[in-house]
Amino acid sequence: MVFGAEAPVEQKSQAEFLRQNLLLGFERAMATPQQFENTRVFQLLNYSNEEIAQIGRITPRPASLTVEFTKGKQPAEFSNIKVVCSQVSYYNLTIATATFEFPESTLDYEELKKGNIRFIDCQHIKLKTEVSEQDILKVFEMFARAQSLRGLKLALTKDQARLDGWFRKGFLRIKFRITGKTELVNNKTVDFNARRLTLNRIPLPRNATRSIIDRINPVFNASKTWLNLQIDKIKILNGYVETIARIAKKEEVVTE
Repeated sequence: MVFGAEAPVEQKSQAEFLRQNLLLGFERAMATPQQFENTRVFQLLNYSNEEIAQIGRITPRPASLTVEFTKGKQPAEFSNIKVVCSQVSYYNLTIATATFEFPESTLDYEELKKGNIRFIDCQHIKLKTEVSEQDILKVFEMFARAQSLRGLKLALTKDQARLDGWFRKGFLRIKFRITGKTELVNNKTVDFNARRLTLNRIPLPRNATRSIIDRINPVFNASKTWLNLQIDKIKILNGYVETIARIAKKEEVVTE
C-alpha cells in the first residue's frame, strides 16, 4: 500500500508515524558522514571498511528532501522507500535532484522509533539524478580553463547538447561550437557523441571532429569509482541531463 490514500484511523496513525520518522531519519542520515555510514546500507552491499570510510566524500547533504514509501507486511518492511533530495553536493558538482530508492528493504524498527535509519536488509539502491546545464557548465569550466577555453555557454535541449566558446591561436580569436549528445557505451561508460564541430562557423570534417572528441571521451567512467555503479540510461532533456542508475552489491550485476 502506498500511504497517502484514504485509510482507516489505525493505518493513518501508523502511516503518519512512519512518514515522520522516515523523514527525520533520512534528514539525519544524509546530513553528516557518520550518520550516513551508520545507516549500514553499504555494509549490507558488501563494501569494505576502507571503501565505507570514503562515504564522507559522497554524503548527499541535500538542501531539502521528501520521503515516499510502500509498506511491506512487517512494521519495518518496505516494498520501496523513495527519498527525493534537492540540491545535492557531489564533489564539485551540484545535483538539482537526486532520487534514491531502496526496494524490498527492511529497517531496524527500534532505531526507526528513535528517528534513526538502520538497514537490516537492502539488495541494491536505485538512483536517478537530474543535473542542470548551469551546474554542468560550472564543472566543465574548471577543465576549460586548463585548456584556455573562454566564454563558454551550454544549451541542453531534448537529445542534444550545444557548447559555444572561444580560444586564442596566436593572434587569432577562434570561436567554436560543438553539438552532439551523450551515448551510453555500456553500463559503466558514457561518451559524448559529437555530431558537428565548427571553428569560426566553418564545419570540420567528421574525422577531425572525432579525433578531437576522442581526447575527452569517456566523459564518465563508473569503473574508476569505488561504487559498483551501473548506469541504465542517460539522456539529455530541456535544461538538464537525467541519469538512471543502480548502486549494486560489490561485484554484482543487477538486472530487472
